[in-house]
Amino acid sequence: MSFNRQKIYSDKPKLKIVPTRTKRRKIKKTSNTKIKRINTPSIRKIRKKIPKVKKAQIKRKNCDRKIFKPLSRWTNSLKGQPIFILGNSPSIEKQSLELLDPYFTLGINRIFYLYQPTVLFWQDRQMWRRNKDEILTTEAIRVCRDIVDKNKLFLNYSLGLDPFKMIGKPHRLKGRGNTTAIAVQFAVSLGCSSIVLLGTDCKYNGKDKTDFYGKNPDHTDRTLDMCKEASKWVKKSCPVPIYNCSRNKQWPIVKLKDILKELGPKKFGRKYFKKLFSR
Repeated sequence: MSFNRQKIYSDKPKLKIVPTRTKRRKIKKTSNTKIKRINTPSIRKIRKKIPKVKKAQIKRKNCDRKIFKPLSRWTNSLKGQPIFILGNSPSIEKQSLELLDPYFTLGINRIFYLYQPTVLFWQDRQMWRRNKDEILTTEAIRVCRDIVDKNKLFLNYSLGLDPFKMIGKPHRLKGRGNTTAIAVQFAVSLGCSSIVLLGTDCKYNGKDKTDFYGKNPDHTDRTLDMCKEASKWVKKSCPVPIYNCSRNKQWPIVKLKDILKELGPKKFGRKYFKKLFSR
């Protein structure tokens, strides 16, 4: 019996494996998924007050990167001043945040639904995808992780892998899983005299209220555990005193008014801080 070598070694295309109809549908669904905006009743009221932003208004001339100094030049710029870190936990809704207007406030994630901080600080991609309009219209100086800011509009920091660590450089932070712990590193690198935590409960207010504005779809089963672990690290590693105005069990709970009386910080105002960090 003889073999036809031309048939065996021919250059004809090989058999292709084509996915079934059901698999095609699944692929289409996963590839075309859109991130939904957070749409609770309380946020609908807030969104009515926020002006809509057109694509034409996103200009590089007006971006924070052009107006303010890079974060590498912010080191020890707030010596002797307290920094107020504003988280998104439910308890912050009961705070009189207007008392903080003259001071340096470091607001995390979607704090703009409740208050306009001196600096808006975030690390997740979902923030820009879900809240582009709110980020572009905020009065705050915008600081975020470098890989999140593809348009290179804001001030950026790089984020190293675990564990958390105090490097002392505002443009280089370390650790994953909790934005508050990263914000504390940032505050310490600015040379602050103390840190006041608000809205960092590591607790939910029922199943439907993970944050002050409602349920955060980005939270996972590990979110609370990571928050508690990060709080323990902050307590051990932070070189400056920490005052707690939230429901976090790591520190005694103190009222904001009492802290302001004790610290007696100098009132500078938003214009002063913007001028301080301007180019």
